[in-house]
Amino acid sequence: EPAGDVPVAGRQSPGHDQAAEDIALRSELARVLSRGDFPADRDTLLGRLSDADAPAGLVARLAGVTADRPFASAHEVMVALGINEPERRPR
Repeated sequence: EPAGDVPVAGRQSPGHDQAAEDIALRSELARVLSRGDFPADRDTLLGRLSDADAPAGLVARLAGVTADRPFASAHEVMVALGINEPERRPR
């Protein structure tokens, strides 16, 4: 049995799937959106994601965000989507 925080094949900690999904969504946002895309409202960003063939899950999550104000940055989009927190690693 490995000691410490060494991952073991076939085992995942609780929340691992959500953390992996959040990482994938942040990566996809970084791939698709650039600083030049901002400021932008939700509908403009949805069009940009669609043009870039972003995953349907990302498009659906952004579509569920209230369209009450423009976003100034990708970070603001991540906050609105709830994926702005880097994963915490045990020490």
